[in-house]
Amino acid sequence: MSTIRDALEGIKSIMLLQNDVRNLEKEVERQRDGIDELGDDFVALDKRIVRIETMIEMSTGRSGQLPRIEG
Repeated sequence: MSTIRDALEGIKSIMLLQNDVRNLEKEVERQRDGIDELGDDFVALDKRIVRIETMIEMSTGRSGQLPRIEG
């Protein structure tokens, strides 16, 4: 009976590991989506900064003379 018990324990361990791998895959996917959203937010922020810089340049009448915010 010990051999059967050992085999069942091994199968149980494999099933638990498979469940852990599935959970990790879901977490990686969630983080990937978060990174994609951050990239989109970065692009939107960059566009807003350019618009603000343009407004400042236009309001001072010195178009092109103000230093740009570089990152």
